[in-house]
Amino acid sequence: MSTDRIEIFAHPNGSRYGDGSQGYPVGDLATAMRLVRARREPGQRAVVWLAGGRYAHHETLLLGPADSFTSFVALDGVAPPVFDGSVVLDDWREVTVNGVPALAAPAPERGGRALYVEGERRRRPRWPREGRLRMEAAGTLDPAAHGVGTMFDGGDAFTYAAGDIPELAQPGHVEVVVPHYWVQERLPIGSLDPSTRTITSPHRSLFALRDDATKKFATYWLDNVAEALGDQPGEWYLDSDGSVSGLDGPHVLYVPMPGEDADSFQARLPVVEAFVSIEGATDAPVREVRFENVRFTYAEFAVPPAAVPPFGVREDPLLEVREYGSEVQAASEVPAAIRLRHARACAFVGGGVEHVGGYAISLEDGTRGTLISGGRFADLGAGAVKAGGAADASSSGFVSHNEISDNSIERGGRAYPGCVAILLQHAAHHVIAHNEVSDFFYSAISVGWVWDYHPSASVANLIEANHLHHLGQGELNDMGGIYLLGIAPGTVVRGNHIHDVQCRNYGGWGIYLDEASSHVLVEGNTVHDTSSNCLHLHYGRENIVRDNLFAFAGDGQVAISRPEEHVGLTFTGNVVLGDGRPAFSGHDGRPDDVRSFNVRSDLNLFWDYAPRPGSVIAANGGHQPGERLWAVTDARDEDWLAAGRDRHSVVLDPDVRDVAARDFTPGTNSPVHELGIRVPSTAAAGPRPQAERRHPLVASTAPDPYPPTRARSVF
Repeated sequence: MSTDRIEIFAHPNGSRYGDGSQGYPVGDLATAMRLVRARREPGQRAVVWLAGGRYAHHETLLLGPADSFTSFVALDGVAPPVFDGSVVLDDWREVTVNGVPALAAPAPERGGRALYVEGERRRRPRWPREGRLRMEAAGTLDPAAHGVGTMFDGGDAFTYAAGDIPELAQPGHVEVVVPHYWVQERLPIGSLDPSTRTITSPHRSLFALRDDATKKFATYWLDNVAEALGDQPGEWYLDSDGSVSGLDGPHVLYVPMPGEDADSFQARLPVVEAFVSIEGATDAPVREVRFENVRFTYAEFAVPPAAVPPFGVREDPLLEVREYGSEVQAASEVPAAIRLRHARACAFVGGGVEHVGGYAISLEDGTRGTLISGGRFADLGAGAVKAGGAADASSSGFVSHNEISDNSIERGGRAYPGCVAILLQHAAHHVIAHNEVSDFFYSAISVGWVWDYHPSASVANLIEANHLHHLGQGELNDMGGIYLLGIAPGTVVRGNHIHDVQCRNYGGWGIYLDEASSHVLVEGNTVHDTSSNCLHLHYGRENIVRDNLFAFAGDGQVAISRPEEHVGLTFTGNVVLGDGRPAFSGHDGRPDDVRSFNVRSDLNLFWDYAPRPGSVIAANGGHQPGERLWAVTDARDEDWLAAGRDRHSVVLDPDVRDVAARDFTPGTNSPVHELGIRVPSTAAAGPRPQAERRHPLVASTAPDPYPPTRARSVF
């Protein structure tokens, strides 16, 4: 007998007239789906078998409810199919731009914000070449005013300092880039008045044009400045009307690097915004669409989407409905290259997404039971996965029960640095496990979208055994390797390895329990080398922190910035290591004085490799003006112990294997063995071997054991 499913074969050199057989395959997904739809009976399964190689993919594949139960499967996972949303530019000529030799090629009708050479994203010319400028004034804004009280006093104009900006031939093509707080705002120039040194934008900055905690006006640079093209090789510019190059019509201009010339040079320009859109309805979801070992590469927005409220945050009623330079947080409104809405039990296994302008995959309204596993996500304009729909868990649009596991996610935030690698907004019962995230400029994992003690549906999410590192990188602020927000009973943060988190001005944390984070279990994590603290609780209640290792944070290992009357943390069985900075840190004379921490802390092991007298466990301190280095000002060990905390804790050298190499494995003679303290291992963090991945949707699609006679492919 034969399985009752449709089988279609595709090949990069297939024919649009093919019948989908192995002997006469089709050449693209749209043609494959045309055949599936023509042959399918309701509910019948279909498999599109994809030969390896590169497929031109210049139109979004639209899948609806009638396309349920369709799998797109690589015939060979080692040599996978690659769906390419770019066009190749190879018709180059030599020109001179700004007195410098350059190359020019006719620009396609679509595309224009990203250019790639041999898979490398090339930069548009910026001013200044390196570093940042600082605004001289921004309307009536007082940069020294209260930071929270005036945070949303954004503006659409500022004054630049004399000599900072050259005369711009095409100011309407230039964007002012303002990195501050936890976002990067992009303000296109609407007008520039050299007589008053004033730039005005059609967009308004969401946040006040200050450099956040420094109490100074914002820093910025200009992106896509034609006058700067030629200063550095490898940069490019879209000359939309030929006026910069003197050529007829729009051209892509490129300043070649050594060894690149007009005869042999090729570049890729993305011309598609989205690869796949899976669009169901409340009463007719799309079910069981599957992509297995399929890669998608090169997508970009022709026009970047503006940030327009509502953003789903508490400040929405106070924000004028207009175009802003950024969303409130996490680049949450930036679209994805693969989009699911009202989808059930879909899967993306293996393969991955690379070279895109926004997020890679979005799980939107009503998407449930989806698996994203074993993929590679790299060179992303924003993050890898974002999930969120209705805020009400009883709504058909609520997003829940999805799993994001065993993925490699690197080099994100290339267009939207304030993005998050894995973002869950209103979402429950998710598993985020065994992913590796690196080289982002903000948080790696963010869960929750309700500020303060208001009801939140983001509950029972598991964040386990992820390896999260090299985040922030000195660009933005107020971030965490793992960032949680709101009341979240049932949420568990377990077995993660987080390190090398670096902020610009403030807030480079390992695990960040932001406003009202409550009823969260944080256990068995290893967090080290963060610029602020390993663990930071803004405010919240009844969180349990146990059996973790926290080490070598720049501002002390644990902080609570807004202590309350109720218990915020129960802190037990942890190993806390410092290097001249205490386990618990605060500021004398401020609400976060360590003496005001309402923490139940006991049965921990503390050690400091460069101890300051009386400040191994608790101290207040701060930064010198203009410096990032935190130093102890008030030793508070005695006060901490006198308050009844850590009565049974010890201050002992844990005798770990190699502190310098950050190998925290306890030695044979380590006191943790006798004390019964469990030092977490980092061995399991990150992607697992395929055989150890347990989700039922991970299993590979099997070929038909009783296929009809098949002709050998002519390709």
